[in-house]
Amino acid sequence: MPSFRRSRKGVSTIVAELLMVLIVIIMSATAFIWAVPVFQSTTSGDNSNLAFQEHFQTITGSFASFVASIPETVQSSPGPFTPYQTCSASSPVTSPTSANIFVPVNGVCSITASVGNVYVSPGGNLTVVGATINGDLYGDNSLAVNLSNVHVVGWTHMSNVQNVVIVGSFLNTSGNMSHCTDACGSAMYEGGRGLFTMVNTIVTGQVESEVSHYATVTGNTISGRLEVESADFGQIANNYIGGVLDLDQNGVIVISGNTVSSNLLYGTNGWCSTGFNTISGSTSGSCVGNLSVDILNTGDIPVKLVTIYVSNAPLAGGLSWGLLSGKQVQCGNVLASTCTILPIIIPVGEMARITMGWTPPSTTYPLPWNYIYFTFVSRYLNFVDGYLYFTYGLGVQVPSRLENRVCPPCI
Repeated sequence: MPSFRRSRKGVSTIVAELLMVLIVIIMSATAFIWAVPVFQSTTSGDNSNLAFQEHFQTITGSFASFVASIPETVQSSPGPFTPYQTCSASSPVTSPTSANIFVPVNGVCSITASVGNVYVSPGGNLTVVGATINGDLYGDNSLAVNLSNVHVVGWTHMSNVQNVVIVGSFLNTSGNMSHCTDACGSAMYEGGRGLFTMVNTIVTGQVESEVSHYATVTGNTISGRLEVESADFGQIANNYIGGVLDLDQNGVIVISGNTVSSNLLYGTNGWCSTGFNTISGSTSGSCVGNLSVDILNTGDIPVKLVTIYVSNAPLAGGLSWGLLSGKQVQCGNVLASTCTILPIIIPVGEMARITMGWTPPSTTYPLPWNYIYFTFVSRYLNFVDGYLYFTYGLGVQVPSRLENRVCPPCI
């Protein structure tokens, strides 16, 4: 009986020791499970912890934001033709006449038949449809001049007309090259801070548009030179241009799908984007458009942006960034107020303005380039993306997120 008791005591001791060993093993495994990831996150680059401390978001952005053009002097109108026949709302021209047509101050005129020269007074409104102007057409500080399927035999001169619209027409059908503006051979001159639209029109000679607010030149055939200068916004698309394409002093200018049989001249343009053009001659100057995005660090650690994608392609244009607070930034191995290289380092609570040069690659979509899709990726594979719209900039403010860690496409 006593020996049995001793054996039971021995078994209890063994069980107790085994339980102690098991407890030690469980605690060691638990420590390993929790300690190893933390250790790896600081030694091997695993970002599972730091990624959740990192937060940033878009605040504002611009794509082709308004840039003021550089104005120049606008030529005055050559004046009315005499003698003349007055055209008004109550007496439109519906029957052919060789008379010169006069649109009085603030008058409204409609022409649907062949006439002689035409002059539109200040504040006047002229609409010509399916007719021939057997001479010159002058607009003088007028409200609007609208031509649809019109043959203008002579020179078209629009001086400070608020709205010029020319569609499916034929200008300078006589081929008279004696008129000179910046250069001789002018078929049409348009100048003044208004709207200028010319679509699907055939022009013999040179077209010059100056100081427009919004100049749209699309689908035309122009035998001579085309100049778009000092426009707040210019869109030159799908034209055939027999002479030089001259672009200078514009605010925002977009050039796409044109065939130019001579030279292309880029002057001083505030924002410029070009693509899909065929240029037979030389190209001088450069065409660069900038995209701008402001990103705020809303997290607990500094943000380091290491990759940028524009339209799902790595950024190919120039880069410039700095802090809106004006503080110096870490730029490579030095401190600077503005940096032109990656990474972009944003301290906690600071906002960086990031400006990127952009020219549409050949694989992108053509005009009108309504928006640009962008993505910024951090060192911990957080990313923020968004859309910059042509007319008003950033679509919505977006916070960074972790859901998709594969970039590109980051969508």
